[in-house]
Amino acid sequence: MPRYLALLMSLGLLGCAGAEPGESFDTRLRELGGKPEREVIDGMGRIPDNSYQLDADTKVLQWRWDTSYVSPGMPPIYRRVAGSMWIPMGGFPPSLVREGCIVEWTVTKGNAQSYRWQGNGCRPGLV
Repeated sequence: MPRYLALLMSLGLLGCAGAEPGESFDTRLRELGGKPEREVIDGMGRIPDNSYQLDADTKVLQWRWDTSYVSPGMPPIYRRVAGSMWIPMGGFPPSLVREGCIVEWTVTKGNAQSYRWQGNGCRPGLV
């Protein structure tokens, strides 16, 4: 019995060892830090959606991703009550899920200085 308990505990700890979903995304962005603007654009995989000139030397480049899909929901389970009467139990309707991601790079004198990202749709596959 103690052997099985130790095995279950070690499997539980292995499940906690994985990285948070945003960590690998952040690592990918961190690799672009300090690079020239052209390399940042190449690393992001496409031209920015917006850019803002803050002063003569500094600008902000912004990328946006929006994804929507329908989560199928779950039909109710029907139970028989009182002989021939059926009633639904549980279930939930389909729902619209929206996932978005915004990445902003601050570029000063042609080199990437800092970045920020936000959103529940930020995944390593985006960049």
